Amino acid sequence: MPFYPGPGLGGHCIPIDPFYLAWKAREYGQPTRFIELAGEINSAMPAHVVQRVGEVLMQQGRTFEGARILILGLAYKPEVDDDRESPAYALMKLLETQGATVEYHDSHVPVIRRTREYAQYAGRRSASLTPDGHDLALLVTAHHVYRDFDFSGWAIPLVDTRNCVTRKPAKYFRA
Repeated sequence: MPFYPGPGLGGHCIPIDPFYLAWKAREYGQPTRFIELAGEINSAMPAHVVQRVGEVLMQQGRTFEGARILILGLAYKPEVDDDRESPAYALMKLLETQGATVEYHDSHVPVIRRTREYAQYAGRRSASLTPDGHDLALLVTAHHVYRDFDFSGWAIPLVDTRNCVTRKPAKYFRA
């Protein structure tokens, strides 16, 4: 199964397995610098994405304060309803900490289930796939619905962390 760069690492086992391997390798005196470096980079991606969103908002004459952001995709990978450890949660938290109001759209995750780390989001419901009332859209999960969706009529900026949109809006940015 191929893996592609994105806004962070997600899934219930994927982030844990490499660190287990590194821990086990250290027991045998084996260096695991690549695993550790990959973990550092993946852990820093949500902050990088939020910085990029801030740059795009500034280009539009906006700041995070009061901005309404629509996250596209809550699941940790395309075409699944598994949102455990999804980088979308870290992005929501960082964006809201900056003063933005965040909604999400994900037909695979119509309602957010209670999680240990992000219990404050439990019960939130998926919003409509429309730019109305939003200042920016942030694509997090490369669901087919987003890859095939015609964003060309959207007037708000779209920041694509997966580089997967085919029919882009005029204000299209990669993270």
